[in-house]
Amino acid sequence: MPSVKLKRLLNDHHSDQAPHDPQRQDIVRVEKKVSELIEAIEQADIGAQHSKQYQKQIADAFQRSATTQKKLAPFKELDQENNLSREELLEGLEKLLAENQFDSRINTPKRGRLVQKGVMFILSILLIIVGFAMIIMPAPPSFELFTVYHFNINDGVTIMDLVSLLIIFGGVLLFVINFNKK
Repeated sequence: MPSVKLKRLLNDHHSDQAPHDPQRQDIVRVEKKVSELIEAIEQADIGAQHSKQYQKQIADAFQRSATTQKKLAPFKELDQENNLSREELLEGLEKLLAENQFDSRINTPKRGRLVQKGVMFILSILLIIVGFAMIIMPAPPSFELFTVYHFNINDGVTIMDLVSLLIIFGGVLLFVINFNKK
């Protein structure tokens, strides 16, 4: 049985290490879960398509972990320096936060951001279309409140036209801001 050998090797490997090291505890936890996963895979009847899908999910998880660790490395280095005063630590942290774009959205799925961008795109296009429709379509005289500038006796720029231009500007601004984000 390969899983028994794997467990024995893992137990022998763990007895050499210090149990209080946080990184080592993470490795032990992952190794335990990997051995459980191996055991479950050996006992299950999984098709090739599902197998590839699971392999991709596992590879993506390791990639996200590596990326997060890479982004956290400068902060951990600052934390390891014991000879710094509180002021120096605060200055170092301020500098790191200014240099590194680090927030809670690092591990959020990109699909959520894609959906958000799609909704904002549709909303901005709708605002632009409604604004142009308000300008192009004739409005009843009671709806056109005040004419700001007269082209001739029967036509001019009304307050409704200016409001329509503001709606168009809002749609364009929303469009630009939505796709200008990093």
